[in-house]
Amino acid sequence: MSSRQLRKLQKQRELEQLQTPGAPKNDSDESEYEAPIRRAKPSAFSGFAALGDQDDEADDDDDNEGEPTETSSRPAESPVRPVNPSSSSKKSKKKKKKGKKPEASLAPPSSKTNAPTRAGSDDIDEALRELNLADKKSGALTTSQANTARSMAFERICELLRINAHHLKVVNEMRNLFGRDAIAAALNEENEERARTQRPRHMPQHVDLETFLKGQPGKTLPEVTLRRNPFLPGKETWPRAPTEGLTMRQLKEGVVADTSMPGAVEFTFAHDEHYNGLELRFFQMVQMLDPMRLVQLLHGHPYHISTLIQVSKVAKQDQNSALSADLCERALFTFGRVALSNFRQKMEEGKARLDFRRPENRQFWLAGYHYLKNLVMKGTYRTALEWAKLLFSMDLSDPYGMIHFIHPMAIRAYESKWFIDFCDSEVLDNFDTVQDYIRQTLVLARLQQKDTAGAKALLLEGMERLPWLYNGLYKALNLDVPKAIWGTQPRDAHEELFVELYIHQTKSLWDNAQVTGLLKEAAREARKPDFQTFGFPPVVGRNVARFVYLDNTPSLMGYVPGGLLNTSPNWEFDPVPPLKEENIFSYASQEQPWAPPKPPGLRGFDFPQDGAVLRRLLAQVRQGNAPQEFEAIIEEAMAEANQGEGRNETDDEDGDEDGEAGAEAEPRGIAPGLFQVLMDVFLAGRGRGGDGSDDDNEPVNDRWNLADSELESRMPGAWGSDTDEMPELIPNGGDGTDDEMPALDPAP
Repeated sequence: MSSRQLRKLQKQRELEQLQTPGAPKNDSDESEYEAPIRRAKPSAFSGFAALGDQDDEADDDDDNEGEPTETSSRPAESPVRPVNPSSSSKKSKKKKKKGKKPEASLAPPSSKTNAPTRAGSDDIDEALRELNLADKKSGALTTSQANTARSMAFERICELLRINAHHLKVVNEMRNLFGRDAIAAALNEENEERARTQRPRHMPQHVDLETFLKGQPGKTLPEVTLRRNPFLPGKETWPRAPTEGLTMRQLKEGVVADTSMPGAVEFTFAHDEHYNGLELRFFQMVQMLDPMRLVQLLHGHPYHISTLIQVSKVAKQDQNSALSADLCERALFTFGRVALSNFRQKMEEGKARLDFRRPENRQFWLAGYHYLKNLVMKGTYRTALEWAKLLFSMDLSDPYGMIHFIHPMAIRAYESKWFIDFCDSEVLDNFDTVQDYIRQTLVLARLQQKDTAGAKALLLEGMERLPWLYNGLYKALNLDVPKAIWGTQPRDAHEELFVELYIHQTKSLWDNAQVTGLLKEAAREARKPDFQTFGFPPVVGRNVARFVYLDNTPSLMGYVPGGLLNTSPNWEFDPVPPLKEENIFSYASQEQPWAPPKPPGLRGFDFPQDGAVLRRLLAQVRQGNAPQEFEAIIEEAMAEANQGEGRNETDDEDGDEDGEAGAEAEPRGIAPGLFQVLMDVFLAGRGRGGDGSDDDNEPVNDRWNLADSELESRMPGAWGSDTDEMPELIPNGGDGTDDEMPALDPAP
């Protein structure tokens, strides 16, 4: 029996002692006599036996003449209070004998047999009633003990998941690593650099993305807002703007009704009508596949969470890790701005909860995950561990697979003592057999605690329990696989993923002289495992698939069972979401990703329905000397968009002029990309034929052919597909020599 099972049995025994009502220690022995003693039903010959016993009872009657006698007509009372069983039985016998003597002299034998029979039946009925009451009390006591045990287990889990706000701020760990003076000097240098490169009053025509998204000089958030944030401090370079309708509220039924989780409170983020409008606009721009449109949206709404996360992903793909981390921090800072004081208190107690099934809450996990990855890249493992604990504590079902971050981060952050207590608690009981893989890191934790003997015992036990894991681990470390587990392979694809995931997360921790020496020593003592004692293989859930998807390691993604990653919808702002029926939608706009795709718009392209956007697009098309067919298609889209508003062609022409002025008024540093996307769509022939019907889309195909022919004649280096020869470099109008330049066409 393992030490954890012994500890659980000991805790259960202590709990049973606490639940026993206050009484002397010998009450447990005396309680056996509280139940009435069942008497055998008297037979018909009991009356004659009583007559035969009168002579024997004469002496007893002479000795107890002064004691009052009791008649047998009164039923014998069963003892209720705990008394000495020997003395009580003797007294009851004497009382029965004294009661039988007068009955024998006054009543006939038949009456003597009826009265004891009625008394015996009453005793039996009363005994049965008391037994039923005792069973009910014991059942209620058992239920109460079970609830108390669950409550105590939950309190231990909350104690382990308590969040220290000091460890959530990375600057505190940086000071511990490099010293306060070094961090202060670095901050001063950063401020001087920012002041030197501070952009002028008028923005130049071309600026980088980081400068474009910064706030204006002198317009920063208040000092109190920057400093008093439960997650991380703000930066002076961030723009001064409100959260625009993002709030947090405590649910009315926020206090968890389950008695096994006392004190846990559920919160949720909330959106008002204006913020929901931003969400709709954001989703439309995501479908345009133009990141520059999202940058423009973020410039106008610098604290919109979805746009911050999406542009952070764009910056990371552009190899701008600093900007990507900055935008993730701004998103978490925004969540902290709207956090309730009660949420902060419950978070520090480990009892704050968020429901992952609500789409408005899932962005907190996503922003926290990206920030955690940035912390790991910096080497600030203590802060990363605290953030992993925070995301894990928000929902103990672990929707983001934070448990796979916690066990390696605990070793890197030298929090092995906490990790040992974490594994000894009941927190891993919800993870079925997956916990066996997590517990293998206890070997490293014991070594960090200088407990080599305990680490070796756990290592040998792990080889017998998960031989396929250590078979892969020995191979990954270029060590000789022990003969006892050589050739052992995972039993299915799910188990294979967990093996590869564990090795991917912890290989560097096992690859050192102390651990490899222990592995070699254990290899000589390993015993062949008994395959009949193995449990069922673990099953890969959506949380593990989501973790692998966000980790973005191709070798791991290949092990994910089919169907978990090929899901729809699956957007970067909500990766691998729960099934639609599992979601709790607070607003109608949140159901859009699950809505069936709309039929394609004009020419196979989904044009925006905003007339102002179409007017600006038309102005860009004209400025870019695009084919006239482009202008005709966009004008048709504008006409459809303006039909509901009752606008005529004159209004459209006036609007075009306004659109040109509006396009010039936009910041010039970021080039609009919708025109380029439209060009790509035309070049690729996307959506030709609409829904596939040639008869209904014959005019559309004609327009496509016209656009193709126009592009072939205008784009440099393009020629028709019906010839295999290169076009002539010099038109036929020349004289056939290379000595002279061809004449230029006269200007119109």
